Amino acid sequence: MKKLLRLIVRCSGLVHILRFLNRKKITILMLHGVAGAHPETDWKPLWPRMTPEQLDLVLQHLGRYYEFVSLDDAVDMLSGVTPVRNNCLVLTFDDGYRNNLTEAWPVLKKHAAPATFFIATGFVGSGRAFWIDRLDYALQYADESARLVTANGESYDLRRLERPQLADGYMRLRLAVKNQVSNDDDMLQIFDSISSSLEATAGSTIADVIDSDPYVSVAGWSELADVARDGVTIGSHTVDHFRLDAVAPDVVDAQLAKSKVSIEENLKLECQLFCYPNGSFSDTVCEQTRGAGYRAAVTTNKGLNRVGDDLYRLKRFAMPAKATAFDNLLAISGFSELPLVRRLVGGGT
Repeated sequence: MKKLLRLIVRCSGLVHILRFLNRKKITILMLHGVAGAHPETDWKPLWPRMTPEQLDLVLQHLGRYYEFVSLDDAVDMLSGVTPVRNNCLVLTFDDGYRNNLTEAWPVLKKHAAPATFFIATGFVGSGRAFWIDRLDYALQYADESARLVTANGESYDLRRLERPQLADGYMRLRLAVKNQVSNDDDMLQIFDSISSSLEATAGSTIADVIDSDPYVSVAGWSELADVARDGVTIGSHTVDHFRLDAVAPDVVDAQLAKSKVSIEENLKLECQLFCYPNGSFSDTVCEQTRGAGYRAAVTTNKGLNRVGDDLYRLKRFAMPAKATAFDNLLAISGFSELPLVRRLVGGGT
């Protein structure tokens, strides 16, 4: 059904009609790590990164039809401060990986594309790894026998798997725990226990490579200051990358305030933009974000943004990595949000 719809849309030119109809709405794209091949390392994440070459190709395609604007400019337009220009596109990067600076930013500059990097300040210069990367690394280095994993009362047999199957198992494990455990402290303890058990049988841990690894290392303050001077906007992604709807309200306040202060003190610039880790938020969290002094916040909810939308619930699409211009345009055109399309391919009502 999806292939048939895609063919119909391509032949009909509907994607360009949608782009015209949605020209006064603003598209925000979300990326994480950007890394090419690094033969100097002896591992590669199971969670794939977009390559600089892919990013270059996508921006080349999208730049023919959209104007790249900063998130600050987009918020000005959405709030009515400035008139909305046609077909504006915003690029955002979550987590603060160093490769956003070293591998993505040169490509962005080539296409004159502004960007906002959302950083979790507790990981900057700390030698800490995100749990998702620690688990990835530990699974690949652990002894085969240790890959029979128990989490939250369920077993996951990841032994004797080829890489594609191991990647699938890794994804199932992390999504299952995230979906089953609503308290963030409990979730992090489970992943810490799993990773520790795996690391006990491994010859290496992510701590051995975190400061320099091209896939998982986090940018330092001096590097962030350099790209901020070069035009990158630095926003907050909390201190500890907590899911804010899964921690106590006082913890939310502390995460919002401390990360903002840390960015402003270390980079000597105002921090006004926020990104909810894991896209997790609630009505209360949105109000706390507003009260903490941020002017806008982005989610992981899919969709386009229009004047009058809640600035603390801005929608984003994951960056499309398809090779063709049509696939890129279709992914962000709003096509998938059409009621008929949702009913046909998603079972919506």
